[in-house]
Parts: sequence; structure tokens; C-alpha cells
Amino acid sequence: MKYPANFFSLLLTALIFISIQIFSQVPDTMWTKTFGGSNIDVGYCVQQTADSGYIISGYTRSYGTMSGRNVWLIKTDRYGNEQWNNTFGGADDEEGYSVRQTNDGGYIIAGYTKSFGAGGTDVFLIKTDSAGNQSWIGSYGGSSDDEGYAVLQTADGNYIIAGETESFGAGGKDVWLIKTNSSGNIIWQKTHGGMGSDGAWSVQQTTDGGYVLTGWTYSYGPGYMGNVWLVKTDSLGDQEWNNYFGGTDVDRGYSVQQTTDGGYIITGYTDSYGAGLYDMLLIKTDRQGAEEWMKTFGGSGRDYGNRVQQTADGGYIVVGYTLSFGAGGDDVYLVKTDMYGNEEWSNTYGGTYSDVGYCVRQTIDGGYIITGHTLSFGAGVHDVWLIKLDNSVPVELISFTASVNGDDVRLVWGTATETNNQGFEIQRKADNSEWNIIGFLNGAGTTTEPQNYSFADNIREITAALISYRLKQIDFDGSVEYSEEVTVTNFTSLKFNLEQNYPNPFNPLTTIQYKIPLLGGDERGGLVTLKVYNILGREIETLVNDLKEPGAYEATWNAANISSGIYFYRLQAGEYKETKKMLLIK
Repeated sequence: MKYPANFFSLLLTALIFISIQIFSQVPDTMWTKTFGGSNIDVGYCVQQTADSGYIISGYTRSYGTMSGRNVWLIKTDRYGNEQWNNTFGGADDEEGYSVRQTNDGGYIIAGYTKSFGAGGTDVFLIKTDSAGNQSWIGSYGGSSDDEGYAVLQTADGNYIIAGETESFGAGGKDVWLIKTNSSGNIIWQKTHGGMGSDGAWSVQQTTDGGYVLTGWTYSYGPGYMGNVWLVKTDSLGDQEWNNYFGGTDVDRGYSVQQTTDGGYIITGYTDSYGAGLYDMLLIKTDRQGAEEWMKTFGGSGRDYGNRVQQTADGGYIVVGYTLSFGAGGDDVYLVKTDMYGNEEWSNTYGGTYSDVGYCVRQTIDGGYIITGHTLSFGAGVHDVWLIKLDNSVPVELISFTASVNGDDVRLVWGTATETNNQGFEIQRKADNSEWNIIGFLNGAGTTTEPQNYSFADNIREITAALISYRLKQIDFDGSVEYSEEVTVTNFTSLKFNLEQNYPNPFNPLTTIQYKIPLLGGDERGGLVTLKVYNILGREIETLVNDLKEPGAYEATWNAANISSGIYFYRLQAGEYKETKKMLLIK
């Protein structure tokens, strides 16, 4: 076996490059705001607006007609300070689940209404101007309950709404997809589902002009309590394909987005998999809806994912709430993953009472905006909660090299960005020993400017053939991350050495180990021969006849066709020569 000396050369050429390693960090909270009165007020959806502020939709029982719940629309500046708010509804209940800024600078809101329409609840669509004044409202439904959970403006300037209907379709409830024109008049409407209960919580227009929806299905899949359902339609709302996900227990899909590779990312919750009662669920599919991977997040309690978005780095940000972690009964639960769903960081937000996150979006500064409700803070029973997180500028390690120069190893590394970086602890490991701290260099704190670092380690007294190094990056809050390892060959430790063969005596196999130092100062090595002779000095076999770099090696001799007796093996490398005796017994 040969130590990997060929990966490293002498005199500043023994280099390993770590190409872009990111030490992930939870972003700082820039500010939080609450909105509400003495009663219950909830924020379901938030979007950053063209002026860098935010628009929130939900419901209020503190303001409006005061006879029930009213749709509540809140506009803030970029710092979360309220600029205006407005309520919509009648004498009964209304809620606004989804809001989007429209091309004309106004807003479109979808939810449900009990005050208007034909049935118990109807899909409610509200269009406002840029100041939140009502431009028109629309209600859609039949004699039973119908609700709209998601809305967006389509590429042609019209609107698409997704939700559920009990008034139309094949089953108890069906997915309901409604396309309206810019004035709220229905262009077409489609239902999807079977004989059970099916519905959609989320919709997005896809790059081919069609739509993708997620929600739940009792009509398909193995779950007796329903499974996650993913439905893809064409531009007219006709189904192209569907797929279900989950096991034999309850599974739900609350949010879907098309990803940059043409596939889809879904979040929700599962009781079929994971660690607890319910776990936050994250599913990645290909463009045909086939599962590529599935991840769960949570502990022994209940944990939910309410909204997912692909982030600028190709990963995903998911918000929901948790009863497994945090300070109170429910806490806002935020999870950041890489592109494969592996957790990079997570955090909880809240106090001793119930705090829930319903929506998260990445903001133009690279940070995040979250809305939901809080019972721990604010003026009322529940208040709308708005949380702004800073851009999570990581400590981004773009290179880490180790080079041997005589008795020293020079470590050099660089970062592209740093956040709250106290510094780097340098650690060394010789062969298979424990890691030891050999130095510390201060970091640059928080910066978006590239930083360069170097450290010299004297290895004169180290006898190990292989020496490994790593960096322990330490934040000011005490959190740590480790770099990948780099390894060099300690040429100074290599002495010419021929070991006694093992086993000895042997039959018919034996192993011979040897070490080759620098030959004539040339790290590229030189010619090495290892030959076997009988007791008369006649050459029996050549085991090695090759150029060898400095390092440790072994060779095996198979003497199956050789008679018993005493034999000699001789190693020659440059001016070094050594001979040892071995005994073959058959």
C-alpha cells in the first residue's frame, strides 16, 4: 500500500483546493413588527412590493364590521412601519389567504366569504388599487362550501385561483381551479379529484404556461387520512398528470413552486414518516412529478411546513411552526436547506405562547420576510406578526491549501464573505492521532469583501508520514463550523527502510514493506528495485522495478512455484541498499 504522496509535491506545490465551502449561519433578526387590536388578527401571506415595502393579507376581528372576521390588507414600508391598512367584508366572516401585487401597482387577494355569494362559503376575490382601495370584488361558488386559498396574476394579465369546492366536481370536495379576466369575470373553471375529498392550497404558473397545484387527496394514494397531491395542468386547466406522496397515515401539501431545473418543490407535513407526531415535509420532484428525494424536519412533537421558496443559492427556505423546539407552545419554525434538502440551518421565533409562521419569501437584499401570528407579543389575543431577517452572508471559504517547504507547512485560505466571524482555529492531526489546536487567527467580523489568511506550521519534530489540517470557524455567538481536511506528506519523516517480511516463515505469500526518502533532493523520486535471491545469490524474481516518489510502499511475493528454503530480498534506491533474509516452508 502506498501513501498518496503523488498528490503533493515539494516547495509550494503540495496543494489541495477546497472550492467554495460555506459555513452556514442563522441570519440575524433585523426587526419584528406586530399589527392588531384587542381581538384576533392573523397574517397569512406576505410579498415584497415594488417600492421595497411589504403587503400582508389575512384577517382581523379587531377592525372592520366587528361582526366577525374581515379580510385585512396591511401595507408597510421597507422597515415594517405601517403605511396604511384596509378591511373588506360584510356582516359575516371573510379571510384573505393570499395576496399578490399586480402589474398596475395594485393588489389581488383571494380567500373566502360568508357575507356574499351563493353558498355557505364562496371563493372571494378582491382587487384594490395601489392605496388598498377596493376596485372590485368577485365571489364564486354554489350552494355548498367553496374556498380560494391561492391567487396569482398570470402572464396574460388575468388571474388564477386555486382552492376547493363542495358545489361542483366528482367527490365530497374537489380541487377547484378558476381562471378570470382582469375584471374578475370567469374565463374557465376546472375541477380535479375523485370520489373522496381533494383540495389545493397552492398554485403556480409554470414555464410552459400551465399550472401546478398541491394540496391533499383522499381519492388516491395509500393514506387513509389523505396524502399529498401534486397536479399539473395545461394552460386551460386540463390535467396533464398527477402524483401523490406519503404513506398510510396523514400527509399534506401546503405549498409548491417550480424549481429552476423544471421540477417542483413541495412542503407540508407528514405523520407517515419522520421523528414525531407530525413532521415538516419537503419533497423534490422532477418535471414529471416523480419524487427525487424527500426530507422531514422536526422532533417528538408536531411540526409543520406552510410555505416553501427556492432561494437564490439554489436551496430552499421553509416556514411553519413547531411544538418540538423553541420557547413556547407553538413557535415559528424556519428551515434553510441546500439544493438536495439537507439542512443548512434552522431557527425558531416566539415566546411562551402560540406563534405561527404562514409565509416566507426571500427579499431583494437576500434576507427573508416572514408573516404569521403571535400570541406572545402585541396588543391582542393574536396579532399579525412580521419578521425581517438579514441577508445570511455566510463565511464562504473559497480556497484552503497546504504546501510543504522544508520543515514548514504553509496553510493559505481565503473567504469571499464573512458574517460575525470571530476567527479560525487551526487544527492538526498526524497520521491517525487526535486533532490538536496549533493556532488561531482573528476573522474579519462581517464583510462582503474577500479576505486572505495564512499560517506556518513547523513539522521538524513530527515523525508521522501524513499530516492533516482543518479549520474550525468560530462565530462571535460561539457557534462553530469545520472546513474540509487537507493532507500533506511529511517528506522529512521518510527514511530509507526495509521491513522484515511478514509472515516469516511463510507459505506461499509474504508481504514486504519499505519506505523511500527523497532521492537526490528530487521529490519526483527515482528508480527503485526489489529483487529476490536464493541462497546461492541467483536472482529468482523481481518484485519492483519502477520509478517511485517518496513514500511508503509494500510488495507481495507469491512463492507458490518455489521450493522451500532460505531466500534473500534486496531493496535498492539510488545509493541506498539493504538486504534481508526470509524462510519459505512448505
